[in-house]
Amino acid sequence: MPLASQVHRDAALENISVAYQTQGLVSDKLAPIVPVLKESDVYYIFSRDSLVVPETIRAPGTVSNRSSFSLSTLTYRLDQHSLSDLIPDRLRDNADKAVQLEISVVEDLTRKIALRKEIDLASLVASAAAWANVTSLTSTFAWSANTTLSNPLLFVDSAATTILQASGMAPNVVLLDDRTYRACRTHVSIVERTRYVSAESADEKMLAAMFGVSEVLLAQGVQNPGPEGLADGTTNAYIWTDMAFVAYVEKSPGFRKPTALYSFVHRDQGTTAKVKRWREEQSEGDMVEVSRMFDHVAPLSAAGYLIWNTIQ
Repeated sequence: MPLASQVHRDAALENISVAYQTQGLVSDKLAPIVPVLKESDVYYIFSRDSLVVPETIRAPGTVSNRSSFSLSTLTYRLDQHSLSDLIPDRLRDNADKAVQLEISVVEDLTRKIALRKEIDLASLVASAAAWANVTSLTSTFAWSANTTLSNPLLFVDSAATTILQASGMAPNVVLLDDRTYRACRTHVSIVERTRYVSAESADEKMLAAMFGVSEVLLAQGVQNPGPEGLADGTTNAYIWTDMAFVAYVEKSPGFRKPTALYSFVHRDQGTTAKVKRWREEQSEGDMVEVSRMFDHVAPLSAAGYLIWNTIQ
């Protein structure tokens, strides 16, 4: 009787493969997309004059008081983010079906551009200089302390009041990184609120209701800081630092609308990346390039409130 190894030779499966992915990217949700035609331009910012209420009583025989407003401008500047890869003819012809070489190349490059967009937004949001109000928690008040002094609801309520008074708009979104989200779910103050309401732990919808906002965004994106080819020996890192970001974000960009964040993107690309392909005869293969042009901006610093060092 022949051995099993003599009647079967291992071959690559054609219906399955395994690859690393990342979930919880929030840049397109937290910073609504504004399509633009030019790579750079200015946009208008109306001053707080619209909140000034002058004397409106008009006595007989007098003229009405004049009231006006003032404008300033800010600039956006799109950066083009591009990555490319070569698909040699011989490699394509020799690749197993499960590799799906061309699809895998496009998806890999697109994923990396999306991660860059997420990283850039996380850097902006975590910048204390971008916001009028920033609270850095000490260990006593860190939400991971899980005490009544570190009650997340009190901090978010305080941030909401500050945003409303400073911008005239109540916040509609709270962003939590994954570690802060998990600290909230098990925090004694949150658990006590849900004890008689649900047998389940608090999720994003329940937290949104308790925070008094329309949406809680869970930022779970990860990246690998190692060089390509050596990434398997390098530990992944969270893209978002430990934080809670409370903000009013305008979901339908338009005229005279306050917002903490926008993402300007080239109109030719919209919400997707641009994919180009051309022949490289000298290399005997096809070059694939994925690119996207964008710029994250924080137009109204008063519409955002950053709470960081939530985990200690």
